Amino acid sequence: MPLTFHQMSAVDKFSLVTVALLPIASLAGNAAADVALVVNVALFLALSTGNYKSFPQSSFLRLSFAFWVWILICSAVSAFPSHSFQDSLPWIRFPLYAFALSHLLGKNSGLNLKYFIGAAILGTLIELAFMLHEYLFIRGELARLHGTFGKLIAGWYLTCLSLIAIFWCLEKLRHGIISHRIAVAICLFTAAVCYGVIISGEIMSTLFFLGSLFLYFIIRNSYSLKTLSVMASGLVVLVVGGIIVNVRDPLLQERLIHSMTTRLPWMPSSDYNLPWTTGMTMAMENPLFGVGPKNFNLYCLSLKQAGTLEALLRVPRCEWHPHNLYLQLADEAGIFGLVIFILIAAHLIRLSYRHSNANHWMRNVPLIIMAVIFFPIQTYSQAFGQSKNFYLWTLIGFALFLIRQQLKERGGDERI
Repeated sequence: MPLTFHQMSAVDKFSLVTVALLPIASLAGNAAADVALVVNVALFLALSTGNYKSFPQSSFLRLSFAFWVWILICSAVSAFPSHSFQDSLPWIRFPLYAFALSHLLGKNSGLNLKYFIGAAILGTLIELAFMLHEYLFIRGELARLHGTFGKLIAGWYLTCLSLIAIFWCLEKLRHGIISHRIAVAICLFTAAVCYGVIISGEIMSTLFFLGSLFLYFIIRNSYSLKTLSVMASGLVVLVVGGIIVNVRDPLLQERLIHSMTTRLPWMPSSDYNLPWTTGMTMAMENPLFGVGPKNFNLYCLSLKQAGTLEALLRVPRCEWHPHNLYLQLADEAGIFGLVIFILIAAHLIRLSYRHSNANHWMRNVPLIIMAVIFFPIQTYSQAFGQSKNFYLWTLIGFALFLIRQQLKERGGDERI
C-alpha cells in the first residue's frame, strides 16, 4: 500500500517538499530557483552518505567533473580570472543537481514524482495566467513576454517544467490508465501550453517545444488508426489556432514567421550573424584555453579599447554572447572544453537511445529531450551562468530519472 504524507518520516517529508518546491520557486526568479536547486543537491548528498563510493562509477559525473576542472583551468589562465571564476567555480552544481534530481524523483514510493508533476502543473497555470494578462494588457509594442518575474524566460518555463508535466501526462494517456475526464483535461492542458509558448514570442522555445511534441508522436514502434486520427486532429487544431493567433497579432507574426526567413544566424540579414561571426573568429584566435567562462564580452571590449577589435575578430562592435551553446564553449573553454562537453552530451544521448531500444521504442521521452536540447543549431548560449541552465539541467535530471527507473525495474545497473 502506498505511503501517505502523514506516514512519512521527517526526512522523507523534507525530501518531498524540496523536490515539489522546484517548479514553484522558479516562478519567483533566478535566485529562488538557484536556492531550491542547491537545497536539493545538499539534501541528496546528506541522504547518500553510504553511497559516495558509487558516485565515481557514474560516467556522467566523471565527465562533468572533468569538464569542471578544465573550465577552472581556463578561468585561471584567462586575462580576467576573478570575473571568470564567478561562473566557473559554481558550475558543478548543475550536473550535481541533475544527478540528484534523477535520484530524488524516485524516492518515497513515487510520491516525490507525483508532487513534482503536480507542482509543475500548478506552476504552469500560474505562469500562463501571468502571460495572458501581460499579453492582453501590458505587452504594448513588444512581441516577447516576461512572465512571472520580469525576465524573458516565460517560454523557457513552459518548455521545461510544463513540457515535463505534459510528457508525464501523455505517457499516462498513451497507456490508457486514466479516465476520459482526465484525458480531456490533459488535451486541454497541452493545447493551452502550446498557445502559451506561441504567444511568448520566444522563437527557440517555440521550436523546442513543438519539435519535442512532434518527435514524441513520430518516434514509436507502431501506429494504429486511432492514434493517427488523434494525432491528425491535434495537429489541425494547433496549426489552425496558431495561424489565427499570428494573423490577429502582427507583432507576433513578424517575430515568429518573418524571422524564420530573415534571422537564421548564418544570414547577413540576421541580428544573430554578428555574434556568430564574433564567436567563430574568437574561437580561432583562442583555440586552446578560450578566453575563460563569462569573458566573451569582456575580452571583446578589451580588444576594442586596445584598437585591435576589427583586426583580430573582424567585427565592428561587441555582443554579450555568441548566441550558440557550442560556440560559447569553444570561445570560453577552448577546443578541449568543447570536446568534453560534447562527450557529456554524447553519453546522455547514448543512454537515452539504449533506453528507447530496450523498451522497444515505446518509451522515448529521454531520447526526445536529449535530441532537442543538444541540437547544435540554436540561439541558446548559457553554458555557465544560472539564467537558463536551471531549465536545461532540470530536463536532463528528469530524463535521467526515467532511464534510472527503467533500469531499476529491469534489475539492471543504475550507475548512469
